[in-house]
Amino acid sequence: MFSVKNNIKRHVKTKSIIIASVIIAVAVIAVLIISKFGFGNGFTVTYSADSKVAYRTYGTDSLQYTKDGVTYYNEAGTAIWNDSYTMTSPIAVERNDYTAIFETGGRTVKMYNEEGFVYDVQTQDTILSVSVAENGSIGVITNGTSYTVTVYSPSGNMLFQRVEAESGIYPLCCDVSPDGEIIAISYIDTTGVEIKSKIGMFYINSDTGADYTDSMYGAVEKNDEIIFKMYFMGGNNLIAIGDRNITSISAAGVEESSVEVTNEIMGVGLCGNKIAMIYGEELSDKEGELPGTIVFVSSGGKLSTGDSAEVETDYFVCSDGGIVAGSGTAYYGFSSGGQLMWSVTTTGNITGIYPTSSINKCIYTTRTWSAMANMNNFDPDSYDPYVATNIITDDGQETENKTENISGEENETENENSTSDKNISDEKKEETEKENNEKPQEQTENNKNETQN
Repeated sequence: MFSVKNNIKRHVKTKSIIIASVIIAVAVIAVLIISKFGFGNGFTVTYSADSKVAYRTYGTDSLQYTKDGVTYYNEAGTAIWNDSYTMTSPIAVERNDYTAIFETGGRTVKMYNEEGFVYDVQTQDTILSVSVAENGSIGVITNGTSYTVTVYSPSGNMLFQRVEAESGIYPLCCDVSPDGEIIAISYIDTTGVEIKSKIGMFYINSDTGADYTDSMYGAVEKNDEIIFKMYFMGGNNLIAIGDRNITSISAAGVEESSVEVTNEIMGVGLCGNKIAMIYGEELSDKEGELPGTIVFVSSGGKLSTGDSAEVETDYFVCSDGGIVAGSGTAYYGFSSGGQLMWSVTTTGNITGIYPTSSINKCIYTTRTWSAMANMNNFDPDSYDPYVATNIITDDGQETENKTENISGEENETENENSTSDKNISDEKKEETEKENNEKPQEQTENNKNETQN
């Protein structure tokens, strides 16, 4: 009887060990899957808190740009290539396959495409703005002793330069035509009683523009208006975005149509073959749309409206797959047709959401990690590699089990760049454990919520 009883005990113990081992193995696998893929919905990458990470998407691939350089990731989160630079606050301007990285007040523009680095240019004066043409040319406005507008070829060679020496008249923005033959420059004129804008159309090739003064073959003036953004669309037709009107200008430099805007314009970008904008509050003399309304501008200058977030926004990002707008901690995803597809409210640690070729799949970015996320029924804790999992033990005490991203390259990035963040997390963990031992269960639950948020 005794031996049988012992055998049963050993059998039960062995079985328990096996079951426990299986549970642990499954848990480890689950952690790996969750850390890297966010419950199967996408990858997660980590980085230091001061990296200033943002993204430009290429379909479901992405170009991550930071203050230290760029990295190109495929859909699975594998780093394909990278390039380094040093910028305090990098800005990305994109068109088709090309992405230009620069910073306001800097003197360097770095050009990339899906394959990697294309060229860079060094300017003598500080950079104010950059535009990217469909063929990879760029227009750069700089300011030193005077304002200068320069056009560089798809290989980085200077093709055109115009020094603006006239006092009180300043270049505000520019764009280069798809064929690289024309540059449009928007000027703001402050010399009169009223502010006035002027759009000049210039031939880039000096031989082509030889018959015109300063190569300018066309001009359009707009009174009491500021033209702050321009895009060449199909057939070298130019769309000029102003604070009062949307103006269509032909390749010949002649105004073809002008449509009034009714609201403040809070954001502008390209969404497929259309210009996308988002409205703010109504203009004082207009009866307009709800704040947060998506507005599209066709290549011919016609306006159409989509759905509205119904709030004034402070964040706006476009891709071919759709639009993401934000207001504080609330974010809204719109399809490329303007339909509101989802909305999420975050805890405030978010720094951006970038749509891919599908508005339902976006890159969700915080100060220390990013994830390719499914925005339907979105739960950021599903992707957070640092989220705390609280476990109630048999004695009623609550402990923490930290989930870390330990998957390949992303883990190496974490080790190199996130040491300080992990130390902070460890300190918080020790503090939480101490508090849990000193406070009743009700207070422990409050600590749990604070740690997770």
